[in-house]
Amino acid sequence: MRGGVQVWRRGVDGHGIRHATAYALQGGCDAAEVEQQVSAGADAAVAYGPDDAPTVVRHTAAAEGIQRDRLDAEQLRAWIDGADPQTGEQRGRAMTSPDAHLLYDATINAPKSYSLAAVLHPELREEFDALMDRVTEETVTAWSDELSTRRGAGGKQRIGLAQIEVVELDHERSRSLDPHAHRHLWLNAKVQGEDGKWSNVDSQQVFRHQVLVNARGE
Repeated sequence: MRGGVQVWRRGVDGHGIRHATAYALQGGCDAAEVEQQVSAGADAAVAYGPDDAPTVVRHTAAAEGIQRDRLDAEQLRAWIDGADPQTGEQRGRAMTSPDAHLLYDATINAPKSYSLAAVLHPELREEFDALMDRVTEETVTAWSDELSTRRGAGGKQRIGLAQIEVVELDHERSRSLDPHAHRHLWLNAKVQGEDGKWSNVDSQQVFRHQVLVNARGE
């Protein structure tokens, strides 16, 4: 894990939800397109995603451990919007502001030399993939254990988390189009507190905790 956390926001008329879905399921890695759009915020995501990916993996971390399933485009769109992807039921209060946080995007990003070695030696690719899986599990577990949400006037009451959900996106190339396997972990802003209620994760904790996430990856 390297770098900071990128935030996906709702955007005007929910454009952020559509752009995030396109990024995950429909986009193609086009460096020139991304460079042209980088100042457009979420719009840049439309041009940068994995090829031929009709579904994405969701990691659900709760008291019983981490469960995994797959979300299709419709389910992913509902999930990004803060709803249960299976039932469509809104989790907690709907966030309608264009600046509302939907997702926190962290990246498992090893040196490019790892990817080059993996291209030349399939057995190393298996080990590289297993390494990324281990870092993913450790990161999701740490988020679940150490992040929280807040309640009460001014958010003074800190509540531990009973459930978080993270979507995994695997990319094979960098924006320069050279081999550079990396993985995005999308932490949904909606989390379930130990009191059973759904609300937004404490964003300040997410940003502060990224230092530890990066150290674990290194």
